[in-house]
Amino acid sequence: MSERQRRSDIDTANAVARGVNIQGIRGPVLAWRYMRYKGVPDTVISRVLAERANRRDPSPEQTISEAITPSPPSDS
Repeated sequence: MSERQRRSDIDTANAVARGVNIQGIRGPVLAWRYMRYKGVPDTVISRVLAERANRRDPSPEQTISEAITPSPPSDS
């Protein structure tokens, strides 16, 4: 396993997984803000948001625990 694929920092890995979810639902700006707030290095954020093909698949735990279901806008 390469150094890039080693998940030694679980908090950062979880923040990145959630950031990727946010990107898919709310867009890259909010994903960037969230990951920055969580202390993910800027170089990691840039790589994750820009290079979708190089992303690591989330673990089953991250897929479940980091799922985001946005509330629909209330225009009623």
